[in-house]
This record gives sequence, C-alpha cells and structure tokens, in this order.
Amino acid sequence: MNEFRLLSTKQLSLTQQQRLLGTGVTFSSWDFIQTKPLPYQANFENKWLIFTSQNAVNAVEKDLKNKRYDCFCVGEKTKLLLEKNGQKVIKMAKNASILADFLEKRTKNRHFLFLTGTLRRPEIEASFGENNSQLEIVEVYTTVAQPKALGEFDGILFFSPSGVASFLQHNSLNNSRCFAIGDTTAKALKNHHPKALITATQPTVEHLIAAVKKNLSTPL
Repeated sequence: MNEFRLLSTKQLSLTQQQRLLGTGVTFSSWDFIQTKPLPYQANFENKWLIFTSQNAVNAVEKDLKNKRYDCFCVGEKTKLLLEKNGQKVIKMAKNASILADFLEKRTKNRHFLFLTGTLRRPEIEASFGENNSQLEIVEVYTTVAQPKALGEFDGILFFSPSGVASFLQHNSLNNSRCFAIGDTTAKALKNHHPKALITATQPTVEHLIAAVKKNLSTPL
C-alpha cells in the first residue's frame, strides 16, 4: 500500500518511530492525553501494592527507593519498571480483569494499596467485594486531554480509552484503520463503529507496530 498515512495518538520513542517507518508508512504523532503527578499521602508499609499503569509507578518512584514491596501489576512494561525500581512482582496480568480475578482469591487477611490515576476501570475495586476494607485506593496522577484537529489518516494507533475520547473531540474515525494496544482500548473504539479495528496480540507498543505491519496489505 503506497503512502499509508499513520497517526499515533501519543509520542513514541525514536526506536519505535523507526520501526514504524520501516513498515513503509508515513508517520505523524500527537499526545492526545498527558498525565500529571498528584500530591498524595500513603503508608506503604505492610501492604501489597497494586499498579495498573507505568504512570502510577513513575508517580510514586521516590517512595519505592531503598524499599522492597510485594507488587501486583497490569502489563509487561509496568512489571519491568517495577523491577527496575527494585520491587518484587508477584503477579503480572495482561489486563485489569485478569488481575482482579487473581486478587479476588487473595483478599482475606491482606491489606492492599492500589496506586492509580483519577481515571480507572472498576475491576480492581469490584474484585474485593465485601472485603473492600482491605483495599486502600490512592490517586497519584491525573489524566488531562489534549485534543487537536489533525485531519484524516489511513491508520490510527490508540493506546487508552482516554486517548480515544480526546481524539474524537475534534476528529472522526471515518475510513481509518484503527489499531488498539489492548482489549480495553478496543472496546472504547467499538462504541464508535470503526470501519476496521485491529487489536495487538499483546498490550505493548512493539506488538502494536507488528499489527500495523501485518495488516497494511489487508483490504478494508
């Protein structure tokens, strides 16, 4: 496919950009959302920590230094970031639903600290049910939309439901081929009836780029 015009709804690393360009596309990007750390107060001692994003890990990095906690997380990149900060990851899940199912069996006689953003899915809280006294939720970052009208593209990369919402404030999907990094993002896109929707086999940028390469020559 000649001159396949691709938009990423967040800035990618130079290496990731080069991989995309290597597929033969023309490439543009814009950060449709921005995360900002929030002031917070939390006691980490004697608690199991829950993270569903790298943003939460980055926001509490100072509290992780020179300490080692038992952690549960969503996503390989979040796991690697926790380990880089010297933390022990007991369980890494592909998405919040899978992690919630795992935690549901382990809520008795344990105190969990869920370090999260102001926007989050409900699965983790719901998994505790009547044991919700065992779950402390601390919001450590917020998500700010940065919408911008950018015109039409042959393909669009999406990384989160909030990124989808920000994009759609001033743009439409039209005939664009939509690539979602994971099931939650894909679900947000389905509500807007994209003409073509491809979900990465694993929720990483690298797998999303692989999905682009695989589907460039596939007819809509």
